[in-house]
Amino acid sequence: MKKWFIRIALGIFIAFVLLYGFLMVRSSIPATVNDKELQFPRASIPVGSNAFDILQTAASHLWWPEKQGDQLYNLVRNTNWDNGIAATVLANNREALASWDAAVKLPDFQVPESNFNEFASYLADWKQMAQIAEIRENILLHNGQDKEAFDKILDHVQLGQRMQNAHGPLIDYLVGAAVRSMGLGQMQHWAGKTHLTPDQLKDYIRQLGLNPDEESVAFANTIKAEYQWQTRSLEAMRRGGKIANPDVGGYYPHPVRFLPLFNFSQTKAMFANKDLLLARAAQHHFNEAQLPDLDARRPGLASMFLSGNAVGQIMYYMTMPAVIPSPAVKSKGDTQLQATRTIFALRAYQLTNGKLPSDLNALVPEFLDAVPVDDFDGQPLRYSPDRKIVYSVGQNLKDDGGNDSRSGPASRPLDFVYKFDF
Repeated sequence: MKKWFIRIALGIFIAFVLLYGFLMVRSSIPATVNDKELQFPRASIPVGSNAFDILQTAASHLWWPEKQGDQLYNLVRNTNWDNGIAATVLANNREALASWDAAVKLPDFQVPESNFNEFASYLADWKQMAQIAEIRENILLHNGQDKEAFDKILDHVQLGQRMQNAHGPLIDYLVGAAVRSMGLGQMQHWAGKTHLTPDQLKDYIRQLGLNPDEESVAFANTIKAEYQWQTRSLEAMRRGGKIANPDVGGYYPHPVRFLPLFNFSQTKAMFANKDLLLARAAQHHFNEAQLPDLDARRPGLASMFLSGNAVGQIMYYMTMPAVIPSPAVKSKGDTQLQATRTIFALRAYQLTNGKLPSDLNALVPEFLDAVPVDDFDGQPLRYSPDRKIVYSVGQNLKDDGGNDSRSGPASRPLDFVYKFDF
């Protein structure tokens, strides 16, 4: 019995040694990393001309008491309006808003290189500053200062666009997109209430003109910056560092030294292959982009372990689900901008002709150079004068008749609908 026990134990030990050797070999096999297109230089910005630094100053003067949070959010949403509270907010944020206005005027906007050991605290400041800016815009509009208000909203939109192209990773782009969306939402909300003339509305339509090349470059730069962040994270992991994951608010799994769990070059190649597809997708409408499918070949846990790169694969599958849907964010932002221009054109047409047009072609060429395009399918935006909506087909690429109800397991809206009330 003792001999059999020794033989079994020896067999298990030999099997373990062979498995360990097999995994060590697999974890050391290098991979070819195709990432030349994912490199991009950061600009050297003169001191005093970076809008990012001025926004940091703005945040240091920000007044937003948590105890009055609900009241302040009502002012942002223009509900339960209170002139007294609005005046208090404006008075206590004069320095912050002055810095926000100064940031708008500066020629450059670039965030610092991402520190993968920390979460970007400035992102919350950006959004809160944008909310304070919204309150000021609403105050101006309530006071009948329409032109000044819409000039401020235009600055708001354009600053959000610059945040999106600030050479930061994806999370910076998403917050910039949210800031821009807030400004565009303001324009849509107030379009039917404003006393702007048709000529003034046409001037805003022109200034909101979408430059597809600039939008594509901004998104491609974001994916490149995201890849640089991922690469620096991998390098730190190879050295044994603890890496923060801002997408989930935690930390990536840590590879134990001397265990065959992490292959740097294989993991880097996985990220590079998918990021390259996303960067190239920036040049196309959503329906034309060749987007990566994360679930097509997702391995099981046993397969990950036997690959010799279990930690690298877990890190990849933790990170990429937040990155792969990002082209849809770009398309939605571009479409919202085009919808806003269309709503302004409809308002200008109504003020000029006393009624809404039967279709969007009637807006060309007096109010628009061409009917704006839905970035999801590359076709003209849809419009219903009876329901007073402009809409996009959204990610399912099907015209659901302006139905934006949520359905299905993913609970996604069918169409993206933009309403107007004039």
